[in-house]
Amino acid sequence: VGFRRVNQPRSVQIYMNEAGVAEEQARQHIRNLLRNAWRTLNRKLLSAQQQQQQIAFSRSFMNVALNIARVSQCMYDYEDGISALEHESMDHIYSLIAEPIQTA
Repeated sequence: VGFRRVNQPRSVQIYMNEAGVAEEQARQHIRNLLRNAWRTLNRKLLSAQQQQQQIAFSRSFMNVALNIARVSQCMYDYEDGISALEHESMDHIYSLIAEPIQTA
């Protein structure tokens, strides 16, 4: 998880106030939450695909939804890539969509 922003994301500020912890501890907590959420999401998706379970949504719909989540996370971590001076963010987004990770 990136967190390269200079300003504090709102989630970090909220956790700092709620838990009474320092900024770095709050950032680590948010990173762990995001990492665990992605692990759970990926594990469930892979499990359903491997077991070829009956799924309420089509595989293509699930892939689109997952790609939107990936792009959202990338934009959160690395800003939008358009207003930023670097084109690194656009490269990250392109790699998420055009070059997906092979699961099998």
